[in-house]
Amino acid sequence: MKNLANLQAECATLGIQVETKGRASKEPYVAALRDYHWREDHPDEPLPAQIMPMLLGSWEDLDDAQAEAIEQDHHAWIIQPKIDGVRALLHVEGNRVRITSRTVSEVTYRLSEFQDNLPHLMEDLSRLNGTILDGELVCPVSRLDTGSTVTGNSLQATMAVLAASPNKARRFQEGQHAHVRYNVFDILRCCGQDVTQLPLMDRLDLLAMSLRKLSNEFIEAVPIFVVNKPDIHRRIIDAGGEGTVWKRAVSPYEPGRRVGHWIKRKRGIEVEAFVTGFKPGTNGHAAMIGAIEFSVCQANRSSTPIAWVSGWSDQERGTMTRLDPTGKLFLNPSYLGRKAMIEGQDHSAKARRIRHARILRWLDH
Repeated sequence: MKNLANLQAECATLGIQVETKGRASKEPYVAALRDYHWREDHPDEPLPAQIMPMLLGSWEDLDDAQAEAIEQDHHAWIIQPKIDGVRALLHVEGNRVRITSRTVSEVTYRLSEFQDNLPHLMEDLSRLNGTILDGELVCPVSRLDTGSTVTGNSLQATMAVLAASPNKARRFQEGQHAHVRYNVFDILRCCGQDVTQLPLMDRLDLLAMSLRKLSNEFIEAVPIFVVNKPDIHRRIIDAGGEGTVWKRAVSPYEPGRRVGHWIKRKRGIEVEAFVTGFKPGTNGHAAMIGAIEFSVCQANRSSTPIAWVSGWSDQERGTMTRLDPTGKLFLNPSYLGRKAMIEGQDHSAKARRIRHARILRWLDH
């Protein structure tokens, strides 16, 4: 998107007067240019709805207490698999269907639209007139040959279809069994009614009811999980998924805003580190090693702690534990400096240590 100075200059060149209040920002200039170009191209038609989808917060921005509270709350949050696609809203407007993106055109200043490249997603939607759905566009194949390039993953294939001319996009999809699918996870309008202020669980009920009216094989709901959520997250990661999205069950839908009640939690971190310290155990392991500190080496040869790894077996604790003549606990010296591959879910916001770290394998034996 152009910067503020460029937008102001373009408005001045076109003779567009923009009223602003307070600190100057790009939004009023974008809106004025959008309205101008629409009136020039479509003088007798109202501007179609320009709705930005709600944006996700990040699990990495949570502190440890917040992350733990969300994981342990068995009723207030649901999770869904994070889909690695292109975000889009599907608008059913009478005899017209629009599929809009998050990207604003620098020519028309309207949200980019994809429906001409995806005619198969426009079929059998008449019973959803007045409905707006939110979801991800995903190509079912990783390898798509466009003639000039071959994609290496599903996201690249999806973007290649959307970036092509309508004729080429149809040919790519039909010739390579690559019809882009629409994975739906929310609903903003239901048969003409704005439902954004309803709690998420109520909207999901309306979404399920709406999708039951369809027979379009290329439109489907994203699965929802309400119990055993940390375990479900790990299973999705272990199965090769990108991650999960955690959503507060009573939250509204806030178009265009980045919110804290939809949180993306991506695949974890894997890093090579070495042992630099320990913590004594507690409770039943009070006389043994409790956790091992791992660090990484910086460019200046200093070391930075990145993770505490616990959950060792009693046998492992026994091997790690040593006592001096006074009975004071210390770490078996053979462990200091020992290298290992460490895996965790993400970095804590403040300490920047890997949370829920575990050892994948030792590297020196």
